[in-house]
Amino acid sequence: MLKAFARDETHPVIRWLMTDARRLTDPSEFLGSFALELRAAGVDVSRITTGVPILHPQIFSFSGLWQLGKGTSERLYRTDPGVAAVLSNSPIGIAYQGGGPVRCDLTAPPQEGEFAVLADLRREGLADYVVYSVPFADGSHKALSLATARRSGFDADELALFAAMIPAVAFNLEVQALRRTARTLLDTYVGAQSGGRVLEGQIRRGGGETIWAVIWLCDLRGFTNLSETLPRDALIDLLNCYFGPMCDAVAAEGGEILKFIGDAMLAIFPIEAEAAATCRAALTAAERAQVAVAEENRRREGLGQPRIEYGLALHIGDVLYGNIGSDTRLDFTVIGPAVNLTARIESMCRQLGRQLLLSSDFVKAGAIAAESLGAFSLKGVGAEQQIFAPIRAG
Repeated sequence: MLKAFARDETHPVIRWLMTDARRLTDPSEFLGSFALELRAAGVDVSRITTGVPILHPQIFSFSGLWQLGKGTSERLYRTDPGVAAVLSNSPIGIAYQGGGPVRCDLTAPPQEGEFAVLADLRREGLADYVVYSVPFADGSHKALSLATARRSGFDADELALFAAMIPAVAFNLEVQALRRTARTLLDTYVGAQSGGRVLEGQIRRGGGETIWAVIWLCDLRGFTNLSETLPRDALIDLLNCYFGPMCDAVAAEGGEILKFIGDAMLAIFPIEAEAAATCRAALTAAERAQVAVAEENRRREGLGQPRIEYGLALHIGDVLYGNIGSDTRLDFTVIGPAVNLTARIESMCRQLGRQLLLSSDFVKAGAIAAESLGAFSLKGVGAEQQIFAPIRAG
């Protein structure tokens, strides 16, 4: 069957790539199914990889790996100066440049200066390895590699099929890459949970829902003075050293970072089950951030750099979670009286000489050990509000 269809678009593998495969948006699911289709068509393939450089602040590329008897896995390669050096001695690097195909006989004795990956492939018991460049519509090139353990290697009909199916493979990989890029950009600039909602189509202005959540608002102290006195790069570095621990702490405890507002950060911890557990998670995140920033300040003091001073407030309440803005520019965020109250409580950090303040609702919902700092009239809030500070164990 393989010989009859090897150079024909009616080949079952190419037909699958052009039809059913298009519905498989998950890269791992696609790769596993692709391998099964090849083997069902009589192709004795033992290993397949896809390599796709992507737009990501930390990741250079992702690679899908399928191995016979082991299934699929995904490998992410971080953006690093060493990546270029690795690719310079790799058939994948050749494919990324639009070259190839590159075919390697793994049954031949190792040669000086050969591709570094070949030693690993020999240890896996593979005999033949071929890498193809996969062209995308934007002019870039990705990579597809196939290997077999059959000692005679791939035959002429299998190689003809591989060459014929590259355009169909390219279509599927490009759709997956575009979706991954869209999700990456949404996660990076909107947040993972909000980004997921946007990707699912929740983009209508005014669309949203009322949710119960812990609200986190932190604000850098003395930013105006810092922005007037620090060089640009030093100011950006300070902001990164401040936002980094905040973001890491929120993410580690299941929170969602919604936005940066100048030198402030708004985040939420949606309550899906037990409010007390969510409150404790948010408080743990706040204390984790305090420890990290304190450590960062010790480092900065040793370098003669300005300290990071901030205020942080935690509150719990109903918020409207959805899209606001114009017809052409929307912001997926939370709004409502609870958000406003959180901001007012945070503004009291300087007056009360505290880094972390809690609302009475937060203390009650989380059964938090806290001391009252008094009742205060807050701008835009009707009744006086009790404000608390956490009591640390020990």
